Amino acid sequence: MLKVALKGLLTRKLRTALTGFAVVIGVAFVAGTFVFTDTIDASFKDLFERTQKGTDVSVQARLAVEQDFAEPPTMPKDTLDRVRTVPGVEEAAGFVSHDVTLLDRKGKPILSNGPPTIAVTAGPERFDPFEYKEGGPPKTADEVVIDKATADKYDFHEGDTVTVQGQQPAKRYKVAGVATVGDSENLAGSRLVEFTLPEAQRVTGHDGYDDISIAASGGTSPEQLKAAVARTLGRDFTVRTGKEQAEKQAQDLSDALGFIRTALLVFAGVALLVGGFLIFNTFSVTVAQRTKEFALLRTLGASRGQVLRSVLAESVVIGLGASILGILGGLAIAPGLRALLGAFGIELGSTATQLETRTVLAGLVVGIVATVVSGFVPARRATRIEPVAAMRDAVTPGAGRLRRRRIVVAALVELAGLAILLYALFGDPGSANATASALGFGAVLMMFGFALLAPTLVRPLSGLVGRPLERVQGLTGRLARENARRQPQRTAVTASALMIGVALVVFVAIFAAGIRATIDQGIDKQVRAAGIVTHQDGFSPLPNGVVDELRKVDGVAAVSPIRFETGKLVSDGKNIALSGVDPSTVAEALNLDFKQGSDATLSGLGVGDAVVSKDWADGHDVKVGDSIAFITPRGKQVSYRIAGTYDANVGMVGDVTVSNESLVRDWESKDVAFAMVVSSPGTDAGALRRAEDTALKGFPTAKPMTIGEFKDEQNKGVNGLVGLIYALLSLSVIVALLGIVNTLALSVHERTRELGMLRAVGMTRRQVRKMIRGESVITAAIGAVLGIVLGIAFALIVSRPLAADGFVFTLPVGALIAVFVFAGIAGVLAAVPPARRAAKVDVLRAVTTE
Repeated sequence: MLKVALKGLLTRKLRTALTGFAVVIGVAFVAGTFVFTDTIDASFKDLFERTQKGTDVSVQARLAVEQDFAEPPTMPKDTLDRVRTVPGVEEAAGFVSHDVTLLDRKGKPILSNGPPTIAVTAGPERFDPFEYKEGGPPKTADEVVIDKATADKYDFHEGDTVTVQGQQPAKRYKVAGVATVGDSENLAGSRLVEFTLPEAQRVTGHDGYDDISIAASGGTSPEQLKAAVARTLGRDFTVRTGKEQAEKQAQDLSDALGFIRTALLVFAGVALLVGGFLIFNTFSVTVAQRTKEFALLRTLGASRGQVLRSVLAESVVIGLGASILGILGGLAIAPGLRALLGAFGIELGSTATQLETRTVLAGLVVGIVATVVSGFVPARRATRIEPVAAMRDAVTPGAGRLRRRRIVVAALVELAGLAILLYALFGDPGSANATASALGFGAVLMMFGFALLAPTLVRPLSGLVGRPLERVQGLTGRLARENARRQPQRTAVTASALMIGVALVVFVAIFAAGIRATIDQGIDKQVRAAGIVTHQDGFSPLPNGVVDELRKVDGVAAVSPIRFETGKLVSDGKNIALSGVDPSTVAEALNLDFKQGSDATLSGLGVGDAVVSKDWADGHDVKVGDSIAFITPRGKQVSYRIAGTYDANVGMVGDVTVSNESLVRDWESKDVAFAMVVSSPGTDAGALRRAEDTALKGFPTAKPMTIGEFKDEQNKGVNGLVGLIYALLSLSVIVALLGIVNTLALSVHERTRELGMLRAVGMTRRQVRKMIRGESVITAAIGAVLGIVLGIAFALIVSRPLAADGFVFTLPVGALIAVFVFAGIAGVLAAVPPARRAAKVDVLRAVTTE
C-alpha cells in the first residue's frame, strides 16, 4: 500500500506540488522567523561581548523598576573614586551614554523607528571596543567618531564636519574617525557617536557616570572583584562580571524585541491555517476522484485500515517534503523579513545566519502535523468507499447532502469561540500571554464555525453574486454560478481559506479607522493649545531647552510641558506610567473631563498631589483623599494624595497625573515628552509656526505642529503599522488564492468529459475561459463576503471593552468595498491558469474519457 501511495503521488505531480506549496509557505514563515530572530540574538550577544572588551567587572546604578529599553539612573561622580579604592582594581573608567540625534549633510535629523543614535564615551584603550577604519578616537570636545554604517550611508569621512544634538542645542563637530564594533558596522542597528567624556556629559546632561568598567589586577578573578566591589558600593548598585553584563544586555534587548518573534509566528500560523484548508480541499477532491481506484483496492483485498494508512502516507510524504523545502525557504525569508521591517523603519543589526536545531525540528513538526491533520478527514472518507463502486461508470461526485447536524455543530463551535473571546476580554485569564492565547483560540474557533456553516450559505451567496455576472456574461455566467453551487462543500472550503485572510484584513482596517477616530476625538476633547512640539520621530523625548526657547517666541502666551515616567505601584507591584504636568500652565493647554474636581484642582496640584482617572481609581479601590505610593526607578518610595478624578479616555495624559516638579525632584526626570503651546489672542497660526521654527533652529529634532498637523502625524504612525500588518497578511491571502487555483485545476480535470461536450455543442474557447473565471470570481466573492462579515464581528466584539476608554468604532466603508473589489480581481487572476487549461481540452479525447 505504501508503494501504491508513492506511485499515486508521482503520477499526480502538479497536484502534489500545489498541495505541498501551501505547507512550504507556512513552514518557511515559521523557519524564517526563528532564523531571523536567532540571527538577531546571536548578533546581540556577539556585539555586547565586544562592548565589554577588557572589562572584568561592570557597575551600574540599580534599576528598581524593570522595563523594556530602560536606562539605569546616572551614578554620582564620586562612585568612580569609591571603586578605585577597592583592593584588586587595576584600572577603572566611567562612561556615559544616552540617545542623541545625528544630522545628515542637508541638516535633516537621521531618524528611524528602530534602534536610536547613541552617544558613547571614549575611554582607556583597554576598554575601547572600537576598531577605527579611519582616524582614531576623539581627543577634544570638538571631535567625534561615528560608526561605519552611518558614515557609508551618509557619506561621512575623517575630517568632515557633522552636527549632533543631545540635551543641549545642536553643535558642529569634526569627524576624528570612523569605527566598527568588531566585524559589525554599528551596534545592533544603532548608530553610534563617540565623544570625549566631558563632552558626552555635557551633551547628554548626565553629571556622573552611567557605567563603570573595571579591570582586575593580577591574581584577582572577576568573581572575586565583583564581590569586593558589591560590598563597597552597597545595594543601590548592580555589579556584574563583564561576561554577565554582556549576556544581560543581549538578553534584555532580545526580550524587549520578543514581540517581533511572537507577531511573526502569529502571521506564520495564519498562513498555515489557510494552507490547512487548501490541503483539506485538495485531499477531499482527490479522494472523490479516485473512487474507482480505492474501490479496486478494496476488491483486491485491501482493508479499510490499509486504505486509510495509504492516504495518510501520502500526506506524510507531502508534509515531509514540503517541510524540508520550507526550512530551506526560511533561510531565504529571514533576510526578507529583515528588509521588510527595515522598509517600515524597524532596522535591526545582524550577523551570520543562524540555523538552530530547534528551527529544523519545529519546521518538520509544524509541516507534517499540519498536513496530516488536514488530510485526516478525507483519508477517513476514502475508507468508506465500497468495493462495488469499482463497477460504476460515473466517478464525478454529485452535489452531496448538507446535513442539519453540520448547522448544529457550526453553531456550537461558533458559540464556544465567542464565549472564549468574551472571557479573554471581560474575564481574568491572568497574564498578557494568557489573554492573547485565549483571544487567538477564540478567534480560530469562530473561523472554523464560519467555515462549517459556509456550505449552507454557498447557494444563496452564489445566487447573490452570480446574478449580476449572469446579466453581464449571459450563458457562461449562469453556468459559472451553477458550477459553484454543484459542490457547496468544496466551494465553501475554498472560499473559507480566503475568508480568513479577508477577515483579518477587515479587522485591522476597522481597528485602524477606530484608532484614528479615537485619536482625533481625544485630541479635540482634551487639547486647548494652539500647537504641539514633539520630537521629529514622534516618540523620543525632547530636551528641556526646547521649552525655554519656545517661551521666548512672540505670540506664545504659555508653554506647558508634559513628562512621562514609569514607576511601580506599591500596593500590587505592577508597573504604571505617570504623567507630569506644569500646574501653572496646564489648564490653559489641557482640558480634562473631571468627575471630582475641576481645572482649579489641576492648577493647584502640589508636589505631593495626584489626579487619577475614574476607571483606574475604581479598579484599585481608591478615592479622593486616599494616598497612593510608588517606587521610582531609583528605588525611592513616593506617596501622593488623590486630589481629583477625571475621565481619561484616549488623550494626552494617562491614568495617574502628578506635577512636573515632583517628577524632576523625586523621579530624576530629565526629558520632556512633548510641549503644548498656547498662543496669545489674535496671533496668526502661520506666523506663530514660522516663529517657532526660527526659535528652534538650535534643536532640529524638535517639530512644531498645529493641532491639525499633530493629528495627521499620529494617524501616519497608525497607517505605517497597518501597512506592515497588511504586508505580513499578504502571504495568507496568496495561499488562499493558490487554493482557488488548485481547486479549479482539479475541477477542470474532473470535468474533462463535460468540458468536451460543451465544446462539441458549440461553446468557444473564449466562453470556456469566461465560465472558469466566473466560477473563480464567485468563489472569491463568497470568501470576501464571509470574511467581511467575520471581520466586522471580530472588531465589534474586541472593541466593546475599549468603548469605556473612549474607543470610537468606525466602519471604513470605502476600505470594505475595496476589499470586495480586490477579491473579485484576485479571483480573475487566480482563474487564469485553470481557464487556459480548460480551453485547451481536446474535444475528441474529452468525450471519450472515462
